[in-house]
Amino acid sequence: MIALKTLVIDPRMGMAGDMFSAALIGLGAPADVVIGAMEWAAQPLGGANVHLEEIMTKAGPGVRLRVLLEAKSPHLSASKAHRYLEAAIREEDISQPYADFARRALEILISAERQAHRDGRLDFGTLTVTPVGIAHTPYNHEAPHQPAQGAQGDFYVELFPEFAAGLDGLESFSHVYIVSYLHRSRGYSMTVTPPWQEGERPRRVGLFASRSPNRPSPLGITVAEIRRIGGNRIYTSPLDLFDGTPVVDIKPHIRSLDDAEMGDDGWLADSDHLRLHREGIPHNHASENAVLHEAQDILLDVIGAAKGLETLDVNLGAVMCLTPVSVGGGAIRFSHGTLPVPAPAVSAILKRYRIPHVTGPVDVEILTPTGAAILAALQPRWRCREIVEVGRLERVGLGLGTKELTLLNGLWLYLTTAN
Repeated sequence: MIALKTLVIDPRMGMAGDMFSAALIGLGAPADVVIGAMEWAAQPLGGANVHLEEIMTKAGPGVRLRVLLEAKSPHLSASKAHRYLEAAIREEDISQPYADFARRALEILISAERQAHRDGRLDFGTLTVTPVGIAHTPYNHEAPHQPAQGAQGDFYVELFPEFAAGLDGLESFSHVYIVSYLHRSRGYSMTVTPPWQEGERPRRVGLFASRSPNRPSPLGITVAEIRRIGGNRIYTSPLDLFDGTPVVDIKPHIRSLDDAEMGDDGWLADSDHLRLHREGIPHNHASENAVLHEAQDILLDVIGAAKGLETLDVNLGAVMCLTPVSVGGGAIRFSHGTLPVPAPAVSAILKRYRIPHVTGPVDVEILTPTGAAILAALQPRWRCREIVEVGRLERVGLGLGTKELTLLNGLWLYLTTAN
């Protein structure tokens, strides 16, 4: 009778995709096969060089994979990720159970990113606003509360040269929204007395029921007629802005959608897409395709994991994970700002798959979205680290992370047989 071999995962120091592949190599997966699969998967993203380091630690020999990416873009759309993954599965001739594992891991990541977007948890703390240009008006000391249609002088928005190409097509609209940063705003109160009230006892209202320029985020919105566009300048009807006010965004006014008698629909006139908006028919935008953030290495890690598991002939129906899984702590900084650990995508995976976890033992991210997705895709049996009997150890693999931490930054994998 052949004893059943079980893959046991010990994420006492979290888990990342590259650490999992490295630990599989430590278990005996051929390094050239695993690394070759990872590098091939990186080709559509611009290429990658994966370097293996064998390091002796106090806990025994470990393997670290250093991945140097030459990515074309810092982000990857879900649709492209699916296509690239299927191409890599075919190229590497990965058999069905391990190919299905890779597909599950990618879909788990994509679903987690969608959930993070729906929850609105991609930013917290201070936001960054980028000015795209400057408003020019005759007003240096006083500006009107509303645009004065009979005002004299030149009114225009001058975009910075690097944003000028964004004006293409705007000339087809008659009106435009100008979103500005009211840089002369000084302090705010949560209740205000609007200046145009009549009567002896003016009513105080909440700040958000008013158009006071003094706000926590002093953004102004002005709708103006486009008189002409020349170069990087939009010449407009009068604006209620001080000369030199930073402009942070420009949006076309679309008559059919903005429920106003003025203006027109510009280049959108008579389009089927505009009809869907007018009639309130649910539909998807091409830009709503889920995006895997900071994830150039996702395909490498998923394919490396699938190939390594296949070469070891791991029984995917007999995977065990020792719990709790450590996630780390503190905050992580990436393209969407500063986020608490665990990151939103990791939190979504932990919750959906009911992964027992704990913060710490260090104040950095040690459970990455890719690591969490691979762990969930393996569909392991969760067993408490302190009381479980894992069986007789056959082999041990230690995958090392690239961060230097006060504790050994490693992921332990074991191949065991039943007692």
